[in-house]
Amino acid sequence: MALKIHIKTKDLDLTPELSSLIHERMDVLKKFIDTEGDKDILVEVEVGRRLLGKNKGNVYRAEANVSGDGNVYRATTKSQSVTDALDDLKDEITRVVKRRQNKKNDLARRGGRMIKKLLRRA
Repeated sequence: MALKIHIKTKDLDLTPELSSLIHERMDVLKKFIDTEGDKDILVEVEVGRRLLGKNKGNVYRAEANVSGDGNVYRATTKSQSVTDALDDLKDEITRVVKRRQNKKNDLARRGGRMIKKLLRRA
């Protein structure tokens, strides 16, 4: 029915700009996941700062769990800035969703090929 996005932050303030950026980045999932049914697609996004004594390098992390349509997709990224982490997360989660859908389509094609081969023999 719809794409519901839940945002959780860890050691980071959730500003309206950050919230709108997350919604903007995760809306790309509407292209790849069927939202026409009566079930909602739940997207849980966690954005935070890693506080393991690191002040340099990849200190921001973003994680997304997408569930709905009978599947669960998960992606995690780390980067030097929040926006870079969210951009990488968008790319990673779309890659994961596309890969799962390609596997499903390939399985259907393979089954169709097998049936066609059996029909040719008969």
